[in-house]
Amino acid sequence: MNIENVANYLGQTITDIYGRKIGVITSIYSDVDGKVTSVEIMTNDAIYETIPAERLELGVDGLKLLPEWLVAARALERKLDVLRKRIKAMEELYKKGQIPTHAYREIKEKLSKELDKAKVDVKNLKEVLRKRTYELENFVIHIEKALTHLLISYTSGELPENGFKISSDFMKFARQMALDEKKDIDKHMALIEKLEQELVTAISTTTEEQTAVNIASQTQPLAVKVVT
Repeated sequence: MNIENVANYLGQTITDIYGRKIGVITSIYSDVDGKVTSVEIMTNDAIYETIPAERLELGVDGLKLLPEWLVAARALERKLDVLRKRIKAMEELYKKGQIPTHAYREIKEKLSKELDKAKVDVKNLKEVLRKRTYELENFVIHIEKALTHLLISYTSGELPENGFKISSDFMKFARQMALDEKKDIDKHMALIEKLEQELVTAISTTTEEQTAVNIASQTQPLAVKVVT
């Protein structure tokens, strides 16, 4: 994303992809080639936060902020998918005799290391997603508690109608956006588990086939040469 893409939003309020107001963009950090590396966001008069460019998304609705977990989830999903495809392609090419054994072993070792790293990444991200889900669930409970007290006070005639409606709309919006985010987390959690299982299946199939080949080679009858 170039600085020209972000410049028009300087001094403007930025929202996340769920429509929640995050703050005002107060500064832009960029390389000499104009590529944006991060932006400074003022969430209130006392708090400023530097947000990396990877969390920014420019679409038809303008510049939006992505949740940290979503950026990490998308990256891991791509990694798992590419890793699965490469392992599958490597095995198919090797079985067809289109790549030499030494190259096969070298690539397989490299992919095995990448697989080990991916397993750690999956474990860590699942923990992040579970933590965020817990935060959202507690947030919804908090909002519903506040809404309940607001409704009781309004119904008993203690609050004006205009103030009640405005406050109620704010909290209902916040609750719905939290539920929408939780739904997205569940969706990405399911996708990551699916990709992880497909990767495990690909590895298991490869291992079973290799074991079968080794057993077959070991059980072949010895050739006996008869000397006359």
